[in-house]
Amino acid sequence: DIDKTLLEEIKERHIDTNLLYVFFTSGSTGVPKGVCISHKSVIDYTFWVCETFNLNENEILANQAPFYFDNSILDIFSSVKVGATLHLLPNHLFAFPNKILSYLEEQKINMIFWVPSVLIYFANTNALKDFNLYLRKVLFCGEIMLNKQLNFWRKTLPNTEFFNLYGPTEITDVCSFHKVEREFKDEDILPIGKACKNTELLVFDENMNFISPKEVGIKGELYIRGTCLSLG
Repeated sequence: DIDKTLLEEIKERHIDTNLLYVFFTSGSTGVPKGVCISHKSVIDYTFWVCETFNLNENEILANQAPFYFDNSILDIFSSVKVGATLHLLPNHLFAFPNKILSYLEEQKINMIFWVPSVLIYFANTNALKDFNLYLRKVLFCGEIMLNKQLNFWRKTLPNTEFFNLYGPTEITDVCSFHKVEREFKDEDILPIGKACKNTELLVFDENMNFISPKEVGIKGELYIRGTCLSLG
């Protein structure tokens, strides 16, 4: 039975900076750690995703990221918020592009958020052109997406929107995004775009001197401010 009194008591005591989950990962440094993310961070991220990509109850997503990988946060919480349909694809099936693409076609999947290595692998197998896909949005994050294979996807699905998302493990999945609209040469590097809402991106050189966005071509390290930051 549902104890409504107990639920109300829990809700009254709850603070949005409370810990929601811990991801154990090597992160950006290669040193194993547990990254602690709050309720507030995930709620903020979920609202941003749904607003930026105009998600609603008609979205049909196919999850590729395992639940121990932070890319899955977008699939899970965005689907819950807007009432979308989320298909959980067994990870081992991604070794067989034809099986996955056939499933996307049969289930009329119209949105995916996958790691670039999977998209690159699928492009290299040349299987894309054999299926009638309903994809309207293709998002990717977690690795560098190569333009050679992305151009193949864009040519095969000319009416689909493509977005490059970026973020280190020590935040709530994503801190910047870029909508791929112009043409890129195969050898070009894809931009990571601009900061997400409620997030600020700063670049400093090795002496911690601030590098202005107007200073093009200067190497630096990216620093992130905002609700997306982990608790530790």
